[in-house]
Amino acid sequence: MYLLTRFFFVSDLLFVPICLILLFAIIRFKAKKQPDHICRLYYKAFFYKTFFVFAFTLITEYYFKGGDTGLYYQGVTDLRNSVKDNFGHISDILFSLKLTSNSPLFPYFFYDNYVDDITANYMISPSNFFIPRLALIPSFLFNNSFLCINLCFSFFALGGAIRLFKTFNHFFPDYWKEIALATLFLPDVCYWSGGLLKDPICFGAIGFITYGILNIFIKKEKVFSSILLILICCYLLFFIKIYILLVLMISIILWQFAEFNKLIKDVAYRRLFSFLSFAGSLLVAFLLVTYLTSSEGGQAYRIDRIMEQSSNQRRQFGLLAEQQGGSYFAVNNDNVFTLVFNGIIATFFRPFPWEISSPIMLFSAIEALILLILTGFFVLKRGFLNFFRFSFKDPRTLMCFSFAMIFAVAVGSTTSNFGAMSRYKIPCMPFYLLLLLLLYRNSRLAYPGWFQRILILVSK
Repeated sequence: MYLLTRFFFVSDLLFVPICLILLFAIIRFKAKKQPDHICRLYYKAFFYKTFFVFAFTLITEYYFKGGDTGLYYQGVTDLRNSVKDNFGHISDILFSLKLTSNSPLFPYFFYDNYVDDITANYMISPSNFFIPRLALIPSFLFNNSFLCINLCFSFFALGGAIRLFKTFNHFFPDYWKEIALATLFLPDVCYWSGGLLKDPICFGAIGFITYGILNIFIKKEKVFSSILLILICCYLLFFIKIYILLVLMISIILWQFAEFNKLIKDVAYRRLFSFLSFAGSLLVAFLLVTYLTSSEGGQAYRIDRIMEQSSNQRRQFGLLAEQQGGSYFAVNNDNVFTLVFNGIIATFFRPFPWEISSPIMLFSAIEALILLILTGFFVLKRGFLNFFRFSFKDPRTLMCFSFAMIFAVAVGSTTSNFGAMSRYKIPCMPFYLLLLLLLYRNSRLAYPGWFQRILILVSK
């Protein structure tokens, strides 16, 4: 097979075990410092994640025949070839934000004989060019093994997931099974953060930033290292997917204002501070939106651009679906309110079972159905308004609510393909499930029996 010679080599028999041993040694070192039940959880999460890395690699090879991952891997190979020819190209790789026709790296991408010679055009985008630059490190360590690169990217995502788990476990230590399920064991999230893509880097960065904020403002420890890690991860998000950084910063600001508000004992002062906090959050959010969306990468997420893009995609994919079928869907964008509502529905609750058109969509459909049932059960038992009342009552649920909902609108209203949606939505899925489970906890609502059995599997 053509792609088999590109993705797999005999040397993988040596380098893949070495890579796995090194990564397991790191997770073992971290796990041994934890209580026994958390230690077992770390091991289980590592092996669970590794399974999805192998699944992602094989499906990329045999089902998708490369896709975006193939282009990134070809980009890594082209960068390696440039360094082999001239080690001085390292400086070009480090200081070039995107590939240009004037770059000394350009010929390596343009004449790499990749399908349709599209690698060079693909790397013109700074966010696309960033990924092979990051992958160059594990590429040199493990002889350009595609599987090892996937393992390293996935391990970074796992590191962020563990930090996200530790963040919420700090506030709700008796709720560790629910938090672990939401942060470590969602199948669709583990799959799409398991390979050479933007998504594992972004997902990992979210976890590291959130945990860094916890260390600085709540635990007040490891301040310098947390600030450094936050700056690095913000840098990654800024150049890879700026809208994630935008949504995350808004959510963190709301979270911290709500945390400070809880410290005020006097009811009158607390209400006044709540009003000032809300007003301040809106101001900071406006400034963030104005600044971040002024960049080239962020302009697509201005509300006028979202409306325009959604309308164009609805027409284009509607025609394509009529001609070819496939996993395309439409989002009604007659006005801002229907755009928001349908964007949220598309992100969390679709594809519906009757919309499944391929085996790859099955995990997404199952997760969406579980979220729909859990949401519907809560609304039925506690009421629609209480969904929002309990969301705003606690700083952590407020953070989850704001991140999940804003992210869902940004992604759900600008994506018209279920396959792409499965990838794009993975950062907000843990936050929405965490929100739901914490709402059950705070409202003293028992889970359905079938969901309790899922939690038992997590705890074993």
